[in-house]
Amino acid sequence: MADWVENPLRVDESSICQQLAEFIESQRKALNRDGILIGLSGGLDSAVVAYLSVLGVERERIKLVNLPDKDSKIQHRKDARLIARSLDIPLVTHNISSALAKTGVYQLLPLRYVPGRKAKELLVRLGKAVEKIDNTKVLSARLSPEPNSLAARGVAYGMSKHRMRMMMLYQHAEVHNLLVVGAANKTEVLTGTFTLWGCDQCADIMPISHLYRSQLEKLAEYLHIPKRIRKKPADPDIIPGINDKEELVGSFEVVDQILWGLEHGFDNESLSGRFGEEIVSRVVFLYDKFRFMREIPYSIT
Repeated sequence: MADWVENPLRVDESSICQQLAEFIESQRKALNRDGILIGLSGGLDSAVVAYLSVLGVERERIKLVNLPDKDSKIQHRKDARLIARSLDIPLVTHNISSALAKTGVYQLLPLRYVPGRKAKELLVRLGKAVEKIDNTKVLSARLSPEPNSLAARGVAYGMSKHRMRMMMLYQHAEVHNLLVVGAANKTEVLTGTFTLWGCDQCADIMPISHLYRSQLEKLAEYLHIPKRIRKKPADPDIIPGINDKEELVGSFEVVDQILWGLEHGFDNESLSGRFGEEIVSRVVFLYDKFRFMREIPYSIT
C-alpha cells in the first residue's frame, strides 16, 4: 500500500478547464455535430459543464435545456435561468409533467392535501415510514426492495424522471444534430447516487466524470460561477424529501478523499484511522454495493 498523498484531490484549475473545453469542442467536430446540448438543472455540475463549454464552443452552437416536472423546486428553475443569463445563452424550458403522467409515474405514490397549506404535497416516506431508517438504508433500499412496496415505488417514481429527461434530450439533439454533453461526476458514479440509464448517466460525452464533486467546486470558483449556484446543496430534484446528496453520503470533501483512497488501494482500517469508522463504513458500503451500476449491462465475454 502506498503512502497517503497530501491534498490528493488538488487540481490545476486553469489547465483542467482548458483541457476540458478543448475536449468538448474536439468531440463535437469529431462526431460531426452542428452544436452541443446541455441539460441544465440549475445545479453545480451542469453549470460547470455549461461554463466550460463556452470556453471552447461558439455560443450560438450551444443549446441549454431545462426539463422540470411538477415536483421540481421553483428555485432550481430560477437558477437555471441565472446560469443561462450569465452565459448570454437562451434557455429552453420544457415541463415534462404531462409526459410523465401518461406513463403512470404520478400514480406510483399517493398524494394528499395538507391542512393549512395551499399546494398538494407528495406523501414521501422513504426514510421515515420504514422505521425512520438511516441515510445509508435510504440508498440501500434501492438494491432489492419488496415488490410494490413504498420503497420500490419511490425508486421507480424518482428514476423515471431522469430517464424521461434523457429521452427528451436525445430526441431534441437528434432532430437538430447536436452532441449531448452530460454532467456526471466521479463521486456520484462511485457511490451509485445517480439514475441508471438516466440523463445523469447517458450522454455522448461526459467531460467531468473523472472529477470528484469537491474538485468541481474548485473549478466552479475558478470559472466565476455565481455564488448562489456554488453554495447550493447537491439536490437531485427528483423526489420531495431527498434534497441533498451530501446528507445521504456525507461531506463531499471527506467522502471524495475516502473514495480516492479506495481507488488507490488503501484498506478500510487505514482509512478509518484517518477519517473515522462511521463515514468510511458508509462510503465503502456504497462503493461496493453499487458497483453493479458501473458495470452493467453484463454480458458473456
